[in-house]
Amino acid sequence: MSAKAAKPFCGHLQKLVQKRRQAENLQLEEDISRFHRLLCPSPDNVNHPHPPSIIAINGLLTSISKTKHPDRYPTVLALFNRLKSTRHRRSLAPTIKTFGLVLDCCCRMRRVDLAFCVLGQSLREGCGADTIIFNSLVKGLCTANKIRDAAKLLAKMLLMRCVPDLITYNTLIGCLCSNGNSRLGLELCRQMVKEGICSRPDVVTYNTLIHGFCREGDIKVARKIFEEMIAEGIMPNVITFNTLIDGHCKNGDVIAAQKLLEEMPAHGVVSDLCTYNTLIDGLCSHGDTDRALRLFQDMVAKGLVPNVITYTILIHSLCCQGNVHSALKIFKEMIAKGVLPDALTCNALILGFCRDGDIEKAFEVYKEYIGCGLEETAHMYTTLIDGCCKRGAFLHVSELFQKMIARGVMPDVTTYTCLIHGFSARGEWKHAIGAFREMVNRKIAPNIVTFSAFIDSLCKHRLTCEAEKLVGLMEDSGNKPNVITFISLLHGYVLEDRLDEAAVLLDTMAQKGIEPNLHCYSKLINGYCKSGKINDALQLVEKMRNQGLKPDEHHP
Repeated sequence: MSAKAAKPFCGHLQKLVQKRRQAENLQLEEDISRFHRLLCPSPDNVNHPHPPSIIAINGLLTSISKTKHPDRYPTVLALFNRLKSTRHRRSLAPTIKTFGLVLDCCCRMRRVDLAFCVLGQSLREGCGADTIIFNSLVKGLCTANKIRDAAKLLAKMLLMRCVPDLITYNTLIGCLCSNGNSRLGLELCRQMVKEGICSRPDVVTYNTLIHGFCREGDIKVARKIFEEMIAEGIMPNVITFNTLIDGHCKNGDVIAAQKLLEEMPAHGVVSDLCTYNTLIDGLCSHGDTDRALRLFQDMVAKGLVPNVITYTILIHSLCCQGNVHSALKIFKEMIAKGVLPDALTCNALILGFCRDGDIEKAFEVYKEYIGCGLEETAHMYTTLIDGCCKRGAFLHVSELFQKMIARGVMPDVTTYTCLIHGFSARGEWKHAIGAFREMVNRKIAPNIVTFSAFIDSLCKHRLTCEAEKLVGLMEDSGNKPNVITFISLLHGYVLEDRLDEAAVLLDTMAQKGIEPNLHCYSKLINGYCKSGKINDALQLVEKMRNQGLKPDEHHP
């Protein structure tokens, strides 16, 4: 798909989204209108043989709660309050289903406090509470990260003779696993089976536990759960395999991940796009782009259509290896097949060309991307600005920055850091200071990287006194100098032959809780050697050894 063809395609998508939103608004308005007609029927329908009932009200509230409208849950709550204020007919008395529906909406609004109030009303009016109501409350508490309260509620369920089901346990196990407590989740699963409270664990239970242990890096336990699952006759699904493949890849065992892909057909599971994307990403992360490309070809041969994630993974990996021309080839193939790139795709390719020193190609990618009418990001402009700064193309830098502002893309701390570093590295102090001031005026707080880049350039240009002032400003702004800051200052002192001050700075580092490393000692040792102070250099080498640091060929 060319850039010209992509523009109407994007416009068509935007129109579809607008139509969908309009339809959602219309549906909500119609449901609210029906609700009010049910509560307040017209005079002609007062003696209708089938008066409005709570069943119809429940149906409407359910319909509203299932729309995609952003105000669906508050609307249900407001209509419920309206229902309570017009309860002059027994046929409109809320049932347990009404209370359960409203309570669930409160939980989805992250208002568990209101949900418990609704529960209180249901109990006071004799409707009681069922497993569905308690499941909503357990989920609401888990979403609010109140795991202890959710566990207490499970105990209360049993006291109220309300039997928890598999959904109750799966919700709690999921919450424990997502909070790094997979072992507690496994214990709860064992307890559920031992006490025979509900049916045995299902594929969701096992997948949740496997995902939890994989995320915690405990792939051995994840594999044991997988084996137990099969032994219990619970058939794994594609989610099970995808989770384990991802776990093995992140654990550095890509071979085991590939074996799992090969085992999938034996379990009657068909691999999907997510399976291949996960394994391709794993191979690329371990620098094996060749195998990743072969797997990509296998995937296409099986009839699976690559998406933007697949292409972005490959493009990013190829660019990291310096093979930007192969990455560009894949990028063009992607567009030709109608897969629109996103900001991450283009950022990877732009960065690849910038690192390769080919600014013209980087601009070509940028122009092709914005030609598709796709979202522009601060990161994209920052990457181009940084590439231009490193190549000394400051005319492009100014144009890019102005275009960025004009197109409504606001620069961030990284953008300004690149500008400051680019200008200061070439001694363009007026522009560097101007960028720093503009950054502060825009209320964008400089970070440690901003200060360190500026300080490093000042020191390299023998402007250590100015660098010292900037260190003071850095500390005043709450950014503590790190070892990189001190290395820059040491380098500046050595260049200006201020060796005594460099020695004092080395001692100051330790006082501030920053241990000098080989780079720090090497800067001063080289300074002493160049000034003919061999004894001072030898003493510093001895001090360095006493600190447990050994000189190497790079750091004499």
